[in-house]
Amino acid sequence: MAHTVTSVETQPIPLGIKARARRKVRSVLSHVLGIARQQTFPFRVRWLSGARSISATADEFIVVCLVRNGAIYLPEFLRHYRELGAKHIVLLDNISNDGTPELVAGESDVTVLSTAAPYKTHKDIMKRWLVTRFGRGNWVLCVDVDELFDYPFRAAIGATDLLRYLNQRGFTALVAQMLDLFPRGAITDVSNTNWRTEHRCYNLSDVEKESYAAFYNGANEVPAGDLELFRGGIRLSAFGAKPLLTKHPLLFPHPGLTYVNAHHVGGACIADLTAVLLHYKYAGDFVDYVRDIVERESFWNNSREYKQYLHAIEADPQLSLYSGTASELSSVEDLLERGFLVASDGFREEVEKRRRRN
Repeated sequence: MAHTVTSVETQPIPLGIKARARRKVRSVLSHVLGIARQQTFPFRVRWLSGARSISATADEFIVVCLVRNGAIYLPEFLRHYRELGAKHIVLLDNISNDGTPELVAGESDVTVLSTAAPYKTHKDIMKRWLVTRFGRGNWVLCVDVDELFDYPFRAAIGATDLLRYLNQRGFTALVAQMLDLFPRGAITDVSNTNWRTEHRCYNLSDVEKESYAAFYNGANEVPAGDLELFRGGIRLSAFGAKPLLTKHPLLFPHPGLTYVNAHHVGGACIADLTAVLLHYKYAGDFVDYVRDIVERESFWNNSREYKQYLHAIEADPQLSLYSGTASELSSVEDLLERGFLVASDGFREEVEKRRRRN
């Protein structure tokens, strides 16, 4: 008997399923590539100068900084962190051409390393390596070269006592809020000499806030109180950009802590006060800096935020960030009064104890 063969037509795969499959494949490949970059990165680091081995205790901190063309900032950067009490300063230079490594060669408390790894694909890997490599039984302060870390009541409680306070309470990370500082005049005016004195203005009008605990959804242990996460600020006002201003620069690395990047950590016990990162973004030749980043598309999302900067500058070559709502920074404690920083009753009591002893 002859058999009848019934033909079955193959149904085309819907475009939505194909797109999701492609995204999944790209995500897996990106993850695998990221792991490979992470594992091979240490072999791409060269020692240039300074101590090869650095030891520090649980009451000390080492400053680590990924830097490219930071010569304008380095003298004040070193002065500030030495005054703060840093045990050592480690700079990982990423293909500078302004003499950054040579500027600090021979400094007894500075180690300079170098890598040619591309910033666009390795930024977080480089910072993660610095944090884990130099945070071994001690605190590590990971900052950019245009950031000066500070905290409330520093005149009364020095860095060693601050770290002891954090250690005694089991804290392993201190949140800091970035404060963009700018001059009264145009940000396109180049002034390489007195940038810290000239850039003293800030504006909190367009700082957007949300709950830190809700954003991290239990990834970190948060102390009692309303710790907030900030976005925007003057960069929202002037450029329409909304960067995340909340970072975790001061850390005590341990096996349970995950350092994703400067803005995102997991498994940390967050301190009951916040610090500030005084951000001198507009010092130096800001226009050339922006054009270089835009041309190389070396930052996140193909330097989209910097393209917004460039568009605003080209529209107004004498662009000033100063307005009637700007304030002039006089002290870190002023930022407490304005609600930009927080300090718990417990920390304030510790400060008072230190004042009475002195």
